[in-house]
Amino acid sequence: MAGKLIKAGLAYTICNVVLRGISFFTVPLFIRLLTPEEFGKYNVFISIEGILFVISGLAIHTSIKNALYDKKETYDNYVKNCVFIDIAVSILIGILGNLACLFYSEAIDMTFTEVNLLTVSGFCQSLISIYTAKLIMNYQSGDFVAVSFITVIFGIALSLLFIFTIFDSQRYFGRIWGAVGGQIIAAVYILWRLFRNGLGHLNLGDWRYGLKISLPIVPHGISQVILSSCDRIMIKYIHNAVFAGIYSFTYTVSLIPQILFASLSKVWEPWFFEQMDKGDDNAIRKGSYHFFILISSTFVLMACIVPEVVKIMATPEYYDCMDICILILLGCYFATLYYIPCEVEYFHKKTKYIAFSTVSCAVLNIILNYYLLTHYSYKSAAIATVVSYFLYFLFHMYMARRICGHWLFDVRRMGIGILIFFVLMAITLTNIPNILVRILVFLCVTGYTYYYFRDFIDSKVRAYITAWKK
Repeated sequence: MAGKLIKAGLAYTICNVVLRGISFFTVPLFIRLLTPEEFGKYNVFISIEGILFVISGLAIHTSIKNALYDKKETYDNYVKNCVFIDIAVSILIGILGNLACLFYSEAIDMTFTEVNLLTVSGFCQSLISIYTAKLIMNYQSGDFVAVSFITVIFGIALSLLFIFTIFDSQRYFGRIWGAVGGQIIAAVYILWRLFRNGLGHLNLGDWRYGLKISLPIVPHGISQVILSSCDRIMIKYIHNAVFAGIYSFTYTVSLIPQILFASLSKVWEPWFFEQMDKGDDNAIRKGSYHFFILISSTFVLMACIVPEVVKIMATPEYYDCMDICILILLGCYFATLYYIPCEVEYFHKKTKYIAFSTVSCAVLNIILNYYLLTHYSYKSAAIATVVSYFLYFLFHMYMARRICGHWLFDVRRMGIGILIFFVLMAITLTNIPNILVRILVFLCVTGYTYYYFRDFIDSKVRAYITAWKK
């Protein structure tokens, strides 16, 4: 088990770091190929795409981890039935989308091409989520890496190809066509992998089982997209697309550590389910606090180098957003801490609580954004992000306590750690021009993190070497 966890964890982490690194380092290229306005419009398209992804599959991928335990004998056929749901809903969305474009084109402000690209993208992303959820629960890191590379590499390559050829005068469309093209190639590969040994059989019982778990997640998923995207959409309409583009760039920088922990959460999820299944609260308490320290340290370290990252990646038009980056990092920090308590709700199938909290925070985020953006500059949207995600995390901690009947996590130590985190982030925010202070904070946090994990690192490295040899 130790070897399996280490191999999977390293594979997910290295894969995500490499791929996100590729995506990250191509951002300066696309920033220079697209105007800030086009960059803003592309990110608004991606935000709408994220909402359709949730609706297309009805978040059915969230039931995969439960089905592994509840439907052991028919697990593979269950996964195929999840794909059938994705296909059926996507066809319905495509029909409704085209009818809306036909009769209400001015209201939705989209062409038939954009509507159909959104529909196809929603289907592909949902399919990818179903397949990768299956791979993660079975620790099949090799195929996970293959799908991830296909999606990202082809998406970037096709975007550049289209921008320099077919859509040279409409580069915004070239970027969209390229991104969706990469998803289509990955989807074809997944369909071949899943159905090469047969289509399986339609089982409405599987649909009822999965939808009972996943349907409450649909408003949760949509609200998550709203939480992360409504600010740039509202900035576009309240201010302009240029500011939306600049603000979108801050997310590109600030999401780096969250992306890292999104990959680590793919190991945390099955490990947490296994410990809950065994009733090992002590292991969860220790493991969650280790995860908390690693998350907190990484976000502080990222905040220390934000000004330099912005200068390397962007043109002078974007330099004014350094302070926003640190505030967005603060919001993303609490969005990442959410990975710790939310698994309690998933394990106990209390997904309605997840939906309620996310919808509530999304509504609050919209209200705060509207008020702040209509009274202050576009930068004020970052404050709404911090407040919303902070309350989001607190609610899930409370729900984990309510479901378990006791504090499963080390709340006292985590509370002290969050206070220290706030102080360190305030130091970096107020010392953006002072690189020496930020270097000092960086070195102190790095030293503490190594000291805290020194025994853990040494033991895991030795375990990894032994496991890899086997």
